[in-house]
Amino acid sequence: MSEQLRLLDVAASLGRHPAHEVGSGSPAAMISTLDRYGIAEAVVAHTVATHHEPAAGNARVLAEVADEPRLRPCWTVLPPTCGELPGAAELVTQARAGGVGLFTVRPGSHGFDLAGPDTAPLLEAAAEHGMPILVDAPETDWAAVEDAAAAHPELWLIVSEVGYRELRRLCGLLERRPRILLCTANLSGHLALEFLVHRFGSHRLVFGTGQPVRDPGEAVLRLLWSELDDADVRAIGGDTMRGLLATSRTTVEVA
Repeated sequence: MSEQLRLLDVAASLGRHPAHEVGSGSPAAMISTLDRYGIAEAVVAHTVATHHEPAAGNARVLAEVADEPRLRPCWTVLPPTCGELPGAAELVTQARAGGVGLFTVRPGSHGFDLAGPDTAPLLEAAAEHGMPILVDAPETDWAAVEDAAAAHPELWLIVSEVGYRELRRLCGLLERRPRILLCTANLSGHLALEFLVHRFGSHRLVFGTGQPVRDPGEAVLRLLWSELDDADVRAIGGDTMRGLLATSRTTVEVA
């Protein structure tokens, strides 16, 4: 590869996990893993936010990445109905002020409908301010993903943990909704990357690992040993996502 590949993991998390033994979940442990697998940067949520209390976990992720320029914060967000987080517009404003470049939602775990009226203000504010939203496929269903994308056509919606045997469901969705992207974390169909790039272009895929629950080597190997050309690997590996992150932050080169 003529230009240095700087992988950006868009689907990582800090903190201990309530159901999996993932170690300390500390920023130092994350940096060590990034070094081991040749990943330059990661966008990280916190398990306190994803599995317990978003407000507390979001504050915690900001504190834990403050001195780690290779880690970018991701906030776990909710519909504004119960008042657990600020209203949608204020939430986006606070996120951007804190250097947050990505939201993630967990509709199944947190008990709301991705495409429902309660979530609409959040999606609208994110779309208006260019804040991408990541959702794991097991947390919702394809109908809700399509309905949310149709109702908010300016929203960048990233779907992760797609698994395998989903390409027939995905192809029509990707054709109709140009701002739906797929994350490579557990995108595990045979030659799925090659098929999707050939059909839709490398700009529809972003690199993610699902670490620490998933071994990062899975996503790294699948991308680096793919049959894609160097330009496509770089686009998926980080170039596209860096262009989408709602806020900029100093990045560092990794030898």
